[in-house]
Amino acid sequence: MKTAPTLAHLIGSRSMTEKISLRHYVDEKPRYFFFKRLFDISFSLVVIVGVLSWMIPLLGVLIMLESKGGMFFVQRRVGKGGRIFRCIKFRTMVLNEHANSEQAQSDDYRITRIGKFLRFTNLDEFPQFLNVFAGDMSIVGPRPHMITDCNRFSKVVSGYKFRNMVKPGITGLSQIKGLRGPAKDFATIFRRFEYDAFYVRNAGFGLDLRIIRQTTGLVAYALIRRKMPNPAPLMEIAEDKKLQLFTANYSVTDYIRASETIIAKARVRKSFGMSALAVHGLIETVKDKAFRAQVNKLDMIVPDGQPIRWALNSFYKAGLEDRVTGPILTKYVLARASEEKLGVYLYGSTSETLAKFQAFININYPGVKISGIHPDRFREATPEEDLADIKKINDSGANIVLVGRGCPRQEKWVASHLGKIDAVMMAVGAAFDFHAGNISQAPMWMQQAGLEWFYRLVQEPGKLWKRYLTTNPHFIFLFLICKLRLRKVAFA
Repeated sequence: MKTAPTLAHLIGSRSMTEKISLRHYVDEKPRYFFFKRLFDISFSLVVIVGVLSWMIPLLGVLIMLESKGGMFFVQRRVGKGGRIFRCIKFRTMVLNEHANSEQAQSDDYRITRIGKFLRFTNLDEFPQFLNVFAGDMSIVGPRPHMITDCNRFSKVVSGYKFRNMVKPGITGLSQIKGLRGPAKDFATIFRRFEYDAFYVRNAGFGLDLRIIRQTTGLVAYALIRRKMPNPAPLMEIAEDKKLQLFTANYSVTDYIRASETIIAKARVRKSFGMSALAVHGLIETVKDKAFRAQVNKLDMIVPDGQPIRWALNSFYKAGLEDRVTGPILTKYVLARASEEKLGVYLYGSTSETLAKFQAFININYPGVKISGIHPDRFREATPEEDLADIKKINDSGANIVLVGRGCPRQEKWVASHLGKIDAVMMAVGAAFDFHAGNISQAPMWMQQAGLEWFYRLVQEPGKLWKRYLTTNPHFIFLFLICKLRLRKVAFA
């Protein structure tokens, strides 16, 4: 029986591990948060002096003339670290006993005429610059929730309060994605948390400025068109759109969609092939037609690496917010597998690495059943050995086979075993070494800048120098000639 998805699929018993992980993203950026606070003070002071000084008396008179009560609505909201603060807004409703416990709905009888205008234009939020100046809020961050909503959402989505690791904001990533107003169902709550968690992981001045710019655009759009733009689509488990970048067909997906698709196939033990294909693998498909055919037999190819994401967004306006790396996707899938008590088979790498990886899974995802372990032979199996491997995997009852043989060997193995192995096969390469602790993760600024390859090159120069010396320039060359329209993006 299919269980309803909750964030326990993504966190579950590893909530403390995830909390430490998200805490790391905050603690490693003290300089950013210091200058963010200076920006908040400066910007809010300009708004208070230049805008609120005349807006408060003007709108205050209109608000009080239409209905009894003060000009402000002061509500207790949840701030950083779960601290409760008093959030200030222009009053948009008549006085009522449910104002602190029930969010306003569309055509809510409690909303006044001036209130409708203020809410539509988001002018009701401007007094929150006083909260920013006082240090309770920031210009950009997850939106502050009512206490009742915060408690309700945290029951639906395990770990929801992780978003409170940073100050709440006047605007945020969820808002510019169209997730505004009441959250009526799980998908809405879940999607909001994912955007908030994405912000915690990737908070930086570039992202903050982008959110501010898009918020300004949304307000201008609303004033000119007299309507808000359509909201972003919510999580759907539908077949992902595929886009061809040079010679490989990438799925336009994210961690949530990809992991849900994988678990849906794994649950019924459907033979399914997936690869997290970075620049190296893509260039191999360009150079080797046979390998290209094998890769494109796979059911899902996810955009592993910032350059792949940038290229898809540049050529197709794919709207990818993040790359989908093999190591991180593996964690999403393992969390879901732990929730549903699925079997996972480990195929590839060395015995030492597999032992460490298994320990990592046992500690962080105790619901996962390790169906079997098979170290890499570091050569291709004979036909007899291959038949024995297939039988062993199928007999184990594994739902998912994690394959860590390195590119392109792992993609070839997965493609050649489609229809033979009754499980989802994931070519995730470096995930084995990352989660075994053999390789450390690049700092966030290097990940965002697309410099993970350089970090890995410094760690393993003897193994990786030739790969990066040949594949990176080749990728840049292909990108430029396609951008200059000297060749089609999908040229095979």
